[in-house]
Amino acid sequence: MFSTKHIIILVVSAALIVGLVMLTHKWDFRKQCKAMLLVGILSELVKVFYYIIRNEAEYGGILPKSDLPFHLCSIQILFVIYLLFAKNEKIKRAIVSFMLPSCLIGGLAAILIPTSTALNSWVITIQYFIYHIAIMVLAINLIVSKEKKFTITDYKYCLIFLLVLMFASIYINSILYDGTQTVNFMYVVGPPQEGLPILNKDHGWFVYIVHYATVILTCVTLCYLKPIIEYFKELKGKKSKIDKGQDQEQIEQGQ
Repeated sequence: MFSTKHIIILVVSAALIVGLVMLTHKWDFRKQCKAMLLVGILSELVKVFYYIIRNEAEYGGILPKSDLPFHLCSIQILFVIYLLFAKNEKIKRAIVSFMLPSCLIGGLAAILIPTSTALNSWVITIQYFIYHIAIMVLAINLIVSKEKKFTITDYKYCLIFLLVLMFASIYINSILYDGTQTVNFMYVVGPPQEGLPILNKDHGWFVYIVHYATVILTCVTLCYLKPIIEYFKELKGKKSKIDKGQDQEQIEQGQ
């Protein structure tokens, strides 16, 4: 992490994100989802064939459990498929409300704190960073898009979605645990890297998960800061109107 190779990749990633946002920000959301699905499928194909061909003795015909699409970033592929083909608008809205912060913050965190395997092979390095660049571009386009206007309700949907996923990931990790290799989807078992400030298990798992949840809540809240401010301004305006109406009523009664 933050080696010379990593820093060069960070600079290239930043340039690609800016360029791709400029190229795609006027696309409608469905077209952006189609592009994201294509990137996601190609990303998974690269992973599958890389592990089969390059590490046939160990992974021939299978993916390592840790590479299944149940991480915060890789699960976005499943959400994009649902958005493209499902009809339930309420569920689709809830998914989009979750994708905004999870793609933005998750993608950024993955680029800044890559997994130990992401920098070892040029094939996996390209696959890993291109995929996370793509989900960040999708999230930034959601923020700048005039097509999607997020509200305080979306913020609530997102928090509920996160809570459900956190508990679901504990069960998925438990099902896939074989007694030897720990699976760490959504990083509810432990941090993505050792030695991180705040996100570490120096004081045990419970303290770690509280810190982890606090960091996530803070990041999500920052992503939804604008609709949160607008909501409280609207509440204040309504209260002001009610107070003025009550004052006017008291004046009229006094007359």
